[in-house]
Amino acid sequence: MARYFFLCMVLSLAWAPAGDAWAQNTAPVPAADAGLNADRAKSNALTAEQRDQAQNLFERAFDLFQSEDFEAARLGFEKGLVIDPANSTANFFLAETLLRLDDKALARSLYNKVIALDPNTAIALKAEVALKTLSASGPSVAPAVGVVEQRGSARPLTVQQERALKPKDSFKECEQCPEMVVVPAGSFAMGSPQSEPERQDNEGPQHQVTFARQFAVGKFAVTFDEWDACVADGGCNGYKPSDQGWGRGRRPVINVSWNDAKTYVAWLSSKTGKTYRLLSEAEREYVTRAGTTTPFWWGSQISTSLANYDGNYSYREGPKGEYREMTMPVDSFSPNPWGLYQVHGNVLEWTKDCWNDGYRGAPTDGSARTSGDCALRVRRGGSSDNVPGGLRSASRSRFTTGARANSGFRVGRTLTP
Repeated sequence: MARYFFLCMVLSLAWAPAGDAWAQNTAPVPAADAGLNADRAKSNALTAEQRDQAQNLFERAFDLFQSEDFEAARLGFEKGLVIDPANSTANFFLAETLLRLDDKALARSLYNKVIALDPNTAIALKAEVALKTLSASGPSVAPAVGVVEQRGSARPLTVQQERALKPKDSFKECEQCPEMVVVPAGSFAMGSPQSEPERQDNEGPQHQVTFARQFAVGKFAVTFDEWDACVADGGCNGYKPSDQGWGRGRRPVINVSWNDAKTYVAWLSSKTGKTYRLLSEAEREYVTRAGTTTPFWWGSQISTSLANYDGNYSYREGPKGEYREMTMPVDSFSPNPWGLYQVHGNVLEWTKDCWNDGYRGAPTDGSARTSGDCALRVRRGGSSDNVPGGLRSASRSRFTTGARANSGFRVGRTLTP
């Protein structure tokens, strides 16, 4: 069983022309890095017996990792890496194990080693995501206000609680409400540069947008559970969208129009006494980027181990991957540096903005654009059916307000200053 699960993980992460996921690595490393070169030379010189011995150790260690026996898993990976030190997959999972043991410094070092050993591969991208998540994480903080507590239920925030919120704090204002994350005030360059691969003309010109105050945004896209709670409470016009046989629960609600999404935020506002809304297009790009400037928040390449899209296609020279042909639960994959999940892929998300073919005359304060073709509204983020270029932070599409296919949404909330 350990061999089955471990090889599945290897196949989902590793991308190389060689057939054996544990075969020798051939990507070049800097000549000056004697340590990496020595590790690579040792791995390349392994006999078949030594390679099998290392693989068996890695598989047992992975089984222990799955069982959350992290100290034993660490010892297992380390023993295997003594034999096969340049095995990028084992180095990655040792780093994952060390994170569980709270050794962040050594984990960071191993993630960097993975990137150096196998650059431009799916597992290197996974390591880059882990490094960015580590860089974004701060010291542990007390549970955010408004979330369910030991002797109470989630309830609307008081003015004092709102004013005490800091970036990355989270809250819920009713049991069935979406969890919200506070994002910081700041500025960013909206749109894509001329040099970005697969850029569309409607993504420009790039322009500076400034958010004068922090605001809150859904940690996840609205789920079927949350939508169904609205219907059960007499809201959302009683509309029960199809899940296409994929399942409801924690999957993002799909097959909702822009008009349908507006009925949900109206119900949520009535339920909490607070003003919930759809995000503006500028807000949606701002929270997707989370302070980054690359096509995706983790970097300039993408793989299906990082997002849900049509993996039959690649972005630039990157890897192809899995085409799942359905949505996944909203807490799949890693969150971005501001704590938001699946801002790339899975489901296209409605925004408030009317469609315009570019940004000339667009607001610079982060507000929604309410002029243009308002029979069409902007969608962001890409979906499980999109090619990877459609998931870029700057990518945008349009759809009629009454159309339901392949659409979901995420909610926003302005906070009391």
